[in-house]
Amino acid sequence: MVKNTVLIRGLDRDLYNRIVGKAKEQGKNIAELMNEAMSLYLREVTGEKQESSDLQRIIIGGSVMLSKADILGIYGEIGKFHLVNSGELTLDNDFDKETFHHIEKIHNTGRLKVPKHVHHLALIKAGHIHGEVEKY
Repeated sequence: MVKNTVLIRGLDRDLYNRIVGKAKEQGKNIAELMNEAMSLYLREVTGEKQESSDLQRIIIGGSVMLSKADILGIYGEIGKFHLVNSGELTLDNDFDKETFHHIEKIHNTGRLKVPKHVHHLALIKAGHIHGEVEKY
């Protein structure tokens, strides 16, 4: 990664402020989000295919409950994915160890509610848990 400062004249301040807000929601810094946006743009205009290491992200900013069927459905549509939560994410009671195998990573900066039977090691393996975790 380049560590130099890049100045961009004529940048739309409203667009920039919206990106700042999205970065905060997702627990990222501005550079990460801008790099993602520029990479997506270049892939679109050049017709490049998405690399297998570039997984889809499911972003949750509100309050959502996901069941095993939801995860299996998402996996069936897009394959393994990253689950990014800055809101309140509740994993339904039917979640089990096998369900976690369909999620590449969970990045939680919000509130993550999991059933009591979910072992904490499954959560650690699944991702970056920086927010609050509640067992119910």
